[in-house]
Amino acid sequence: MNLRKKPSGIWVVDHEVDGKRRRTSTGVKDKTEALRIARDIVLGINPAPAAQTPVAREAASGGIRTMSQLWDACLKTVWSPAQTKSQRTVMSNIRILTPFVGDEQVSNMTPTRLQELSDALVAKGYAPATVKRKMDAVGRSLTEAVRLGLLKQRPSMPLQAAADNYKDRILTEAEEALVFAAIDKRIVREPARQWTRFRHLVRWLIDGGFRLSEPLQATEDWLQENKGRPFLAIPGEFTKSGKGRSVPLSEAIMETVPYLKTTAVGRRLFPMTPATAWYLWNTIRSDVSATGKANIDDVVLHTMRHTCLTRLIRSGMRLHHVSKWAGHADVVITEKRYVKVDAGDLLDAYDSVI
Repeated sequence: MNLRKKPSGIWVVDHEVDGKRRRTSTGVKDKTEALRIARDIVLGINPAPAAQTPVAREAASGGIRTMSQLWDACLKTVWSPAQTKSQRTVMSNIRILTPFVGDEQVSNMTPTRLQELSDALVAKGYAPATVKRKMDAVGRSLTEAVRLGLLKQRPSMPLQAAADNYKDRILTEAEEALVFAAIDKRIVREPARQWTRFRHLVRWLIDGGFRLSEPLQATEDWLQENKGRPFLAIPGEFTKSGKGRSVPLSEAIMETVPYLKTTAVGRRLFPMTPATAWYLWNTIRSDVSATGKANIDDVVLHTMRHTCLTRLIRSGMRLHHVSKWAGHADVVITEKRYVKVDAGDLLDAYDSVI
């Protein structure tokens, strides 16, 4: 018999039945109780869990009544650092949900109340993908409420409206200014960290429309010139399509090059891992949202690529040229998935031909 603890905290027992290895959950987190149940399991006894009295349920749940109290408990179990990679996301979910249902009784979270919560988030202006993530967090906490004995079963969650690919989100010029302002503040407050390099990375992503992996792998010899104009020559082995491509570099990007060459490591212009880039971006995203001037919770680093390609179209660049810029195998991909043209763009186009 071998007793071991799952990431959820539940103890399971590895044992043999008729010469075959079996793994059975004890259903409890207390090791002493788990040992008692494990012995019964090995002996062939299948102990039914004892029915909990109201007092027992209250003790097991730690006196949890409200959703805020439930989330506090989840921070120690299903949302603990060992279980959840991004604690920043967890805390952001709690911060946003608390004004809506933080004081709500867990027992009041019926399907109707959950639908009201979803509708309230939509009315507040959150994007469909953001609403889905927040409701998923609520659903997970209610699953934990069932395990704690607060609910007999998890209520059915409301169906979410079909959400567009959140990567299709475009960064506005006002949001872009807030992002760089937030990074500049971090540079002053934390000069020893990679904020200057990260600022340059964001500029490359917005102006060049690169995939994150491309600048992170770029070396000095990728910087070339054609007709007196600078561009980045990306070898095929570093592109998604497997075909090399050349991307023109803006003046703003070229202003970053001296710093990047000076701080290059092994000729890599951005000696940074994707995980570091994402960690820094999550910090900036929270900083911008904290200002109350914009909500960019649904903006990811790939959003910069969509922003660049859309701006190229709006500036008048032909679609097939944008497709080449992006490195797409088919221009249809550029048109359907990356280029967002709004009513204002259509009016501008109409005015130009009449």
